[in-house]
Amino acid sequence: MVCPRCIDLIRKELDNFGIAVKDVRLGEVTLFTPLLDVEINQIKVRFLELGFELLDDASGIMVEQIKRKIIEYVEAKDAQAMNLSDYVSSATTLGYARMARLFTKHTQLTIEKYYILYRIEKVKELISYGELSLEQIAQQLHYKEVSHMSKQFKKIVGLSPSVYRKNQRFERKYIDHIIT
Repeated sequence: MVCPRCIDLIRKELDNFGIAVKDVRLGEVTLFTPLLDVEINQIKVRFLELGFELLDDASGIMVEQIKRKIIEYVEAKDAQAMNLSDYVSSATTLGYARMARLFTKHTQLTIEKYYILYRIEKVKELISYGELSLEQIAQQLHYKEVSHMSKQFKKIVGLSPSVYRKNQRFERKYIDHIIT
């Protein structure tokens, strides 16, 4: 789940199954009572039809928690006071090295590469709004220099941010497609 509409849809679908939901947050559902295996299988089928994957293995859940922490880190105004590895490590009791191996095994990306790719998607988003200068975008996303942001952007997108802005063909990836 990557947006409030996704959360609403998940809540509605679980309600259609007659399942009492305690809480639905980005990437996580908390229920009042455990589900039967048959209910889990029915939900898995329905969620796959809707484009969602039901994670029920511990390592998959951990990878989603790491992704959520990376997204929080990019979106938070004050998170940058802490380095990425410390911030992500606060999501779990696992050490960072073990977490990083698990993340790479599941995504074929390092945590740092995922962070960079997500950050560049955020740059694309902010450029597409047309409200901020490149300097303001760099500052908002905690780049020390606009030139650093521009180099990363060009390396990943193939265009400089200014050329991307001029083209006005804002091709962005969905959050859950960053690794593809």
